[in-house]
Amino acid sequence: MVLSGLISFFKGKQRTILNTSISLLTIFGQRAFTFHTFSCPCKPTLNIYYSLAFTAVPALVLLILGYAINNMTWKLIMSLRNGPELKLNHFKLICYVLSSITGTAIIAPVTWMAVTLLNGLYYQCGMSEFLSVDSWNVFENITLHERKDILARFPCPIVSIKEIQNISEIRNEGNRTLLFQSQVTGWILIASVTIIAFLSVCIPRCCSPLSFLHLSYWAEYLENESALFQKTIKKHSQLYALKHIKKFLGLTSEEKEVKKIRLPARKDWKMISGINMFTKLEHEPCQYSLLHSWSAESLEDGQYIPVDDVVLET
Repeated sequence: MVLSGLISFFKGKQRTILNTSISLLTIFGQRAFTFHTFSCPCKPTLNIYYSLAFTAVPALVLLILGYAINNMTWKLIMSLRNGPELKLNHFKLICYVLSSITGTAIIAPVTWMAVTLLNGLYYQCGMSEFLSVDSWNVFENITLHERKDILARFPCPIVSIKEIQNISEIRNEGNRTLLFQSQVTGWILIASVTIIAFLSVCIPRCCSPLSFLHLSYWAEYLENESALFQKTIKKHSQLYALKHIKKFLGLTSEEKEVKKIRLPARKDWKMISGINMFTKLEHEPCQYSLLHSWSAESLEDGQYIPVDDVVLET
């Protein structure tokens, strides 16, 4: 009873569970990535490039993967390529689908950016040389190049500098300032994304002509239709493939009693060998493989041998 209740509770929350799982995996990955690989160079100019590489590049990779693994992305692309001419209502639908795809794709990169900013390590490394020194009078008589060199070493343990007194206290204060800026930026990012996500869910529902229950039914229907269609096309493709395999070999693995088998000729093997897919798209129906093309073009011939006296191990 408890198990069935849990199943029914989680049944309508697959999207929420998926998004939460993506966020948690991204958080764990970011922490492991930082712990094992990041080491600030503490050099002017290098700091910002190094930090951006560890911040922006993983986020970009996660964004691209988010688009690539979403089936709706390829459905949209292939619909635009093979579908009818676009009209205004189609354009609105495309925008809605694209926003839905993007909403799922940005979960991982936004989580990466937010955790990175809350951690503060990358921001401290990249922005240390741009710290304002107006409140520290000890930097007045130091050239800009020397100042940047000193500030760039703030994220790392630095040696004592004779020209600057209490450099450790200044370094700690500077790192606290950078950590404050990084974490505030991180919380602003989280708040902004949360508000945008809420509006992206709220506005379409407010504009929907369907009632809440009707919309729920529609979503459930689409999910069931997709699941049943996948099962059916699997069965359909199996039966269609068995037909061609039966013609080529004279038997299929589904048969219980086999009276004879076909020995394909060398030319038959050559015709079906290769990696060419969709060999003849102009045919109706399409021919999906070389074996399919062979089956459609060849006649019922070939050498058959009886196998009545052969006993196969099961």
